[in-house]
This record gives sequence, C-alpha cells and structure tokens, in this order.
Amino acid sequence: MQIISKAVAWTGLISVPVLLLAASPAPANAGNIGSCAASLIAGGVPKESAASACADASEPNQLSSCVDQIIKTDIKGNDALQACYRVRRPDELASCVTTISGITTAKESPMALDSCQRSLLPQRHAECTLDLAGLSDISTAEAMKSCLAAEIMPGNVSPKSAPKSN
Repeated sequence: MQIISKAVAWTGLISVPVLLLAASPAPANAGNIGSCAASLIAGGVPKESAASACADASEPNQLSSCVDQIIKTDIKGNDALQACYRVRRPDELASCVTTISGITTAKESPMALDSCQRSLLPQRHAECTLDLAGLSDISTAEAMKSCLAAEIMPGNVSPKSAPKSN
C-alpha cells in the first residue's frame, strides 16, 4: 500500500509541471501580426508573402517598420521584405539603407540595400560609407564596397602614418 501511495504522489509531482508546460499561452505578438501584414500589403508586398512573413516573424512590428522605412527609398516592397526578414537587426538595416540612399541615385539604392544587408554592423557601415563618399575622388559605390570589405585601413588613409619603405 505504501508503494502505491508513493507512486501516486510522484505521479502528481511530475504531471502538474508537464500539464503547465503543455498549456502554452498565446504569443505576446499575436495581435501584431495583422497590423504587420496590413502594413506590408500597403507597401506593395503580395498578400501571401506578407501573411507568411508576419506570421513567422518573432517581432512582426520590427519587420513591418523595417519594410516601411526602406520602401520610402527607391526599393520595391518585396525586395525590402526579403532583406528585412533575413537580418537579425531589421531596425539597423532600415537605418543603414535610408542613410546611404540619401546620397545615392535611384540606380544605386538596390546596391545600398545589398551592402547594408551584408554588413555585420549596418549603422557603422552607413557612417563609413558617408565618410568615404564625402571625399571627392571616391564614388558612393566604391565607398560601400570599401566599407564592406574593410579594405581601407586608417593607416593607409592618414598621410602621417604612411608605411615606411625599406
């Protein structure tokens, strides 16, 4: 009899936590999915793509905000969605793209999106691009490439610290 009562007690201790874990509450962002999808559709993203992306996003509001900011440049909604969906920090991506697009032509905007998406630190990449593009002999496209590849080192730019010849 003691064995049965101990078994029942242990079963109760195990089943209550398992029951609590099985009954998961609704996600906190469930109400944001509809507004995310509506915003993306208004930006020119196809309905199916918008619904799928917003339902799958961990932060639907950040996703839609990123797309909304990027489509204000000369980039199409679907391209913006693909870029915003693939990055860890969509808000930084949007900031980078809008910053660089301010100094580019309409033809260079997709290049700005690609460059910002490839960068590990989009805000720093935008600052680097702006600084280099401010030089008269470096184009915006060259500046984006250089900042992305980190080919220009401070020692190579500064005349005081130019490498000495042997």
